Amino acid sequence: MLDLRKYFTPAMVAQRLKQMQPLKTTVVDTFFTRKVNHPFDKVGRSDLSGILSTMPLINRGAPSLAVRRGVLSLDDYEPFEVAPHDFFTAADMNRLKNLDEMSIEARLLSVDDNLRRVCRATAEGISAKALTGTIQWPVALENGATDTYQVSFGSTLSFTPSLLWDHADAKVRQVFSDLQEMETKIEEAGYGGQVKFWAGKDVYTQLLALTEVYGENPKAKLRIEVSDKGISIGGFLIEKMAETYTDPVTGVATPKVAVNKIMAFATDAVHTLFYCALDDLDGNLSPMPYFSKNVKSADPSGVKIIGRSKPFPAPVVQAICWATVVS
Repeated sequence: MLDLRKYFTPAMVAQRLKQMQPLKTTVVDTFFTRKVNHPFDKVGRSDLSGILSTMPLINRGAPSLAVRRGVLSLDDYEPFEVAPHDFFTAADMNRLKNLDEMSIEARLLSVDDNLRRVCRATAEGISAKALTGTIQWPVALENGATDTYQVSFGSTLSFTPSLLWDHADAKVRQVFSDLQEMETKIEEAGYGGQVKFWAGKDVYTQLLALTEVYGENPKAKLRIEVSDKGISIGGFLIEKMAETYTDPVTGVATPKVAVNKIMAFATDAVHTLFYCALDDLDGNLSPMPYFSKNVKSADPSGVKIIGRSKPFPAPVVQAICWATVVS
């Protein structure tokens, strides 16, 4: 009988992961560039990045100063796991046992690659939700029903334009002024780096329409550029964000940025993606982005290959500003 256990030690799984192409997803790669293998099963609020701020100097020999973090709760965040599985029937195992070592490894590498992609896609969807300041994600219950996992990081910054951008009287100059106000809100929150913008699909379409009209004005003074990188208005680059993630229960595609919204964000904010300690003894209760194991099943006869990950994206909400700008 083929025993798969030797292929699913932490060292063997790590070796297979090294052979795979790095995964790339937009929200995780753009925002959560700081990734931490967190040794605990929970994330304390004190683990989250504080506001970047200046500090007074101290006299020589004087005591150090505490980093300003604001009011913190003693409560911890409790991340939940992602745990997809693939199933090898007894018939699959019969075919597998006739393969050589290299072929078995190749088959298991393919399974692990699929499972880790599911884990990463889930982390991407949760990360997109986190940018609003609140994560709400379905939790599968043992009876087949679903519940909702919810975490709040506090309110992001927000801006309300005096006129929606699809109003008949909307002009490019007003758009420029609104972008400037959103940038100012972020700067006043303590972030001094570059501010970028992601626009939902309808917002981007409306911006294209406004810039076309503005470009036909012989007295136009604001510099407008449209390229594959986005729309630049007076130095503010607005990128189109029309990507979606799939709701794991309904299968509905949900925009990462709502079609009628625009999001401004500071590039110097340190958003963190924690990979917390897994609730798995075979994984040594260790923190890692992905781990897999095999579990024998009696009915139906076969082997489950279970992938596990416990991602917890923690955004800096004061470095993000949202605005609803089209109806």
